[in-house]
Amino acid sequence: MDIQETNKRSISSRESKAFLKKFLEDYDYLGPKLTNHKKSRNTVDTYQFTIDRISFSFIGNLTNHNKVKDVYYHPVFPPQGYGISLRYKIYVSYEKVRTRRRREKAL
Repeated sequence: MDIQETNKRSISSRESKAFLKKFLEDYDYLGPKLTNHKKSRNTVDTYQFTIDRISFSFIGNLTNHNKVKDVYYHPVFPPQGYGISLRYKIYVSYEKVRTRRRREKAL
C-alpha cells in the first residue's frame, strides 16, 4: 500500500501540548505552565498557555518552527497571593496538519 497525502486538518489539543512540551524543554528557565494549556476561544488552530518570563529568542524560535503559523502574547496579572510580577499568556497559531490516506497499489 502506498500512502498518499490528501486533506489537512486542525491540530488537536494533545498534539499541541506534546509539541510544546518538547519545544519548551530548552526554555525551562522561562517558567512555562503547560497545565494552563487550552484551545483559545474564537480562534482557529490556536492554543494558549502561560509563562513567567519572556524572551525574544524564544518567541523567534517558536515562530520559525514549520508547525507554527504565528505567535503572539500579552501580559497578565497573576492570581492573588502570587506576588506582583507579571506573567505572559502565549498564543500559538498552528499550520494545518496533513492527513494521509492509504491507497492500494495496482498490480
